[in-house]
Amino acid sequence: MSGAMITYGRSRLALRNSAVRIPFRYGSACLTRCPQAMLEVILEVDGKEQVGYSADCLPPSWFDKSPDKAYSQQIRDMVDVIEFSEKVFEAEFSTPTNCFDGWLSSLGAVQEEGANRGWSPLLSSFGVSMVERAMLDAAARRHGKTFSQALRCGLYGIRPGEVHLELAGSDPSEWLPARPADAVHVRHTVGLGDPLVSDEVSRAERQQDGRPQSLDEYIDRCGISYFKIKVSNQLEQDLERLRRIAGIIEASRGREYRATLDGNEQYGVAADFDQLVDAIQEDPSLSTLWENVLVIEQPLARQIALDPEHTGGIRKLSESKPVIIDESDGDLQSCAKALELGYRGVSSKNCKGPLKSVLNAGLLWSRNDRGVRSDYVMTGEDLCTVGVVSVQADLCLVTALGLEHVEKNGHHFMPGLDYLPAEDQQAAIRAHEDFYEQQGDSVGPRIVDGCFQVGSLRCAGFGFEVVPDIEEWTPADAWDFASLGLEE
Repeated sequence: MSGAMITYGRSRLALRNSAVRIPFRYGSACLTRCPQAMLEVILEVDGKEQVGYSADCLPPSWFDKSPDKAYSQQIRDMVDVIEFSEKVFEAEFSTPTNCFDGWLSSLGAVQEEGANRGWSPLLSSFGVSMVERAMLDAAARRHGKTFSQALRCGLYGIRPGEVHLELAGSDPSEWLPARPADAVHVRHTVGLGDPLVSDEVSRAERQQDGRPQSLDEYIDRCGISYFKIKVSNQLEQDLERLRRIAGIIEASRGREYRATLDGNEQYGVAADFDQLVDAIQEDPSLSTLWENVLVIEQPLARQIALDPEHTGGIRKLSESKPVIIDESDGDLQSCAKALELGYRGVSSKNCKGPLKSVLNAGLLWSRNDRGVRSDYVMTGEDLCTVGVVSVQADLCLVTALGLEHVEKNGHHFMPGLDYLPAEDQQAAIRAHEDFYEQQGDSVGPRIVDGCFQVGSLRCAGFGFEVVPDIEEWTPADAWDFASLGLEE
């Protein structure tokens, strides 16, 4: 199949404020409130008009970690890059154009303009991904295909060799599973400020929604056995926290668990992270934790993470534990560059671009002798995604890639779908009753034996049967930062 032919019609971007149930501290940032963004695009797909949607949160200090840039300006930049991407896609798809060709040209144009405007490559990729995701959704809906089916049947016209030469002549169906799984393990985020045991949750902090808050509660009540543990580049503090975390997990799970360590770009000098790894390996109380670490994620700041002068230790460390990039995955060649420097993989996030994730998965498959080995790895990571559109599309991508576990934290830090009107919440639970459940006065994702049940996400489009009413959201050009109630 040569791919769907698409003509851009019109689009609109809208925002709706949301607040966390528990503050989310990552790196130097702390998320308490943020706008959710939703994009609606109306396209002509193979001669028929079709609507598609995408959504994501606009978080502080992830796409751009400039210490002197206020959160209000960061949001303005995120909105600007989405709106600029809309204009680029509109121009590239002004006449019927192959989905893959138009996307590839649009990505290049936005990255070029982003460099001129001072946008990080990651931020430029985010803007493109919002339009890209809505376009992929529309194309799949138009033909009654699930996202996985659309990838495998060639609906998007992907030619992998145009991005990674070693994939010339290959097709995504060669490395993607024939059928996505019905369930995926939740790799639970243990944030830097998260309570580890229930006694650490004060009466004032205890939520009245009946949901877990501390690490031990998630293990006992949700059956969590996969964990993503954040470290902060405070050696003694990190070691003490890791000891406590390991003790809590092993008290319930024994040796039967898996974990990833997330450096969140906190290390400006590779030797500092090496010091943490050495200390972990020398500590008998952390031996099981270290044995169960699957991946180390982006310890080095993006400014040096792909610099050969600063990555000499990465290759050595990756001999024992795969080290992967996340925030440094800013363009189509970032993963290939990282592999040459000794990294052993990359993360997948919808906000970085689903087609890039598919192509990166193909690159790793190729380096693994076309699936014979498993030396190179991809993980699924989260951007505190929430329902309906954002979290479901991301899970749809994860299962289409065949990943068995995914970091998910929106169910923990966010109060379900309560930022949406009640009718939108109930529509979501009716359409996806395996994934959602009633949680007090709200609706949120259900965790069963440590897993999300995601069979209902195999619907036409990008993983969501129903869409929140965008008329209830605020047009992006009318939204005001003051509405969040945060200081600049």
